[in-house]
This record gives sequence, structure tokens and C-alpha cells, in this order.
Amino acid sequence: MGAGDFIVYYDETNFNVYCKRTQGRAAKEKRATVIHPPSKGANLQIQCAVSTEIYEKVKSCPTFDEHFRGKKVVIVLDNSPAHSQTEERVTEHDGLVLIRLAPYSPMCCFSVLEVKIKGDLALSREELVAAHPRGQLTALRMEILERAAKLNINYMGLRLVNKMALHCQHAVAAAKRIKDMQYGT
Repeated sequence: MGAGDFIVYYDETNFNVYCKRTQGRAAKEKRATVIHPPSKGANLQIQCAVSTEIYEKVKSCPTFDEHFRGKKVVIVLDNSPAHSQTEERVTEHDGLVLIRLAPYSPMCCFSVLEVKIKGDLALSREELVAAHPRGQLTALRMEILERAAKLNINYMGLRLVNKMALHCQHAVAAAKRIKDMQYGT
């Protein structure tokens, strides 16, 4: 970052139309238990992939030349199994660096987007459970998922990334000073 390199945080997420209750109650003198099925319906996966042709095309445009000439493009990946073969599959380019985060790193996290999408799906409940023509239910639900993703993707903006980076910077500084850290702040 200090060299002005262009940093790209890459991650993926899956979501579906299933919403679970987070609160409930049990009958008098009965134990409260919850059993959730492992999955409900098709998942929509959000991720990004860039081909070699696109990479070369972007590097040859005047905007790239003006702002990024001589700087590296650094792609930061988490340790998800989905990224296990990234280093072997990505063609080497001058100025392209792949960095893998430590296991369970909070640096790349779609939780904000997932919360917004689940909220949107909760508001779309009537549309999700309405009667649909036979054989069209999956396609209509996927359409609702895609609409929710498009409506809420803007929450993953520069402000959120800067907030997360500042939070991590404070946590690292506290760790270096051997200070107690509070979880969830």
C-alpha cells in the first residue's frame, strides 16, 4: 500500500432464499430446541473472475496508464477451498501479485452484504411463497435472489473497506502493544 499499488480484495459468498428465525419460545416446562436443515433450495454464488484478455486490455487503456503505470496489482485472497488452486491457475504477469491471507482472517468478509440481502429477502417473503406456475419456482426464486444481490451490492463500498482496514489497523497496533482487545468492536 505504501508504494501506491492497486489492492484488490477477492472473496466469494453463497446465499439462498432460506431465512431462519433467530428468536422463539418453548412450551411451558419444555426445553427450547431448534433443528435447522442443512440447506433450502438453490444457492446464488457471488464472485469475480477476470480473464487474461481483460487484464491485458485494462492495462493498455489510458486511465490505467495515467493512474497505475509502474504500480503492481495486488490481489488478496482468503484461504477458502474455492481458492486452493489459484496460484497454479493464474498466468504470471509483471506487476501482478497474489497474496493469501491467514486462515480465518476477517479481512475479506461478505457478512454486511449477506445481512442486507437477507433483510431484502425477508421483505420479499410474500413474493417468495406466492403460488407460481409448476416448474417455474426455482427460476423465479433465483430471479429474486439476483435482484436482492444487485440492490444491495453497493453496501460493499470504499467506506466499508476503509472502516474494516482501520479496525484491523487498531487491532494490530493493540496486539503489538500487548493490550487487551475487545471482541466485536
